Formats: sequence, structure tokens, C-alpha cells
Amino acid sequence: MTTIDQVSAEPRNLPVVLTPGAWQEAVHIQDPVHTSEISSRLGNVVLTAYRELSFQPDKTHVDFGLYRFPPAGDRSAYVWLDLTLHTIKSETGLPYLCISLRDEEPVLRC
Repeated sequence: MTTIDQVSAEPRNLPVVLTPGAWQEAVHIQDPVHTSEISSRLGNVVLTAYRELSFQPDKTHVDFGLYRFPPAGDRSAYVWLDLTLHTIKSETGLPYLCISLRDEEPVLRC
């Protein structure tokens, strides 16, 4: 597993947003046993995105994915989720990272 110290520092300076669909599928979990499940899922998504961006730092979008329990139902097996990381310039000109489901549009207004 990659630790935050092994990831390039530059992407870590950028704000990160998730689309509602990406949040629902990658972070949300129905009836969590403990609230730390949600923070763990969020941390895993962001760390995986940072790691993938560090492999392709000049790309404006990077397709990646991760195994996670589905947000509802059976938690006996991990299921693959396709995601995309977009590097976007905000209206003020500052860049940010947007994580979306592979088949949805990124959040362009921040």
C-alpha cells in the first residue's frame, strides 16, 4: 500500500472534489459499523488518485479504479469501481482535482 509520503507533493497541494456519483459509489456506505469506515473509504479514494496522478503528472485526466465494498448490501466481497481523476482550472484560475465515475462528467464549477 502506498503511503502519503510516497506520493509527489505537488498534487497534494490541490483541493480535491468528488462528484455526487463518485461519492455515492466510492465513499458512502449504508449503515456503517463505525464512522471511521467512511473516512477510511474517502482516504483510500484520494490516496489512490494521488498515486495514479504521480505516475502521469502531465495528464489532465487519469483513469484509475479501486476495489471496495459496494455502498449497500453484501460486504463479503470487494467490487471494482472505475474512476477518473481530472485536473481542472477553477474560474479563479486555480487548479483543483475532481474525481468522478468513469462515465460521468467532472464538476467544472468551483
